[in-house]
Amino acid sequence: MIKKLVLAVAVAAVAVSFAPTASFAKKMHHKMHHKAAPCTMGTMASGKANSMGWAPVSMCGTDGKMYPTMMMCYGASSLCPPSM
Repeated sequence: MIKKLVLAVAVAAVAVSFAPTASFAKKMHHKMHHKAAPCTMGTMASGKANSMGWAPVSMCGTDGKMYPTMMMCYGASSLCPPSM
């Protein structure tokens, strides 16, 4: 009986030692809330314009992530998609 109790306490101690710490949980919680929201497939967005006024254009893929395209748009023309 005592051996079973000691074994149970040892197993519980090992399990607790492998549990993540509170600071780790707080960091993961912080990272999860600041994740970029998935985009809608087919939407386009322009990036930051370079020194000459041209901005790269990205398009949303089927997985909800933005991917760069080969297109550029001129920021002063007001024909660019909204910024990211």
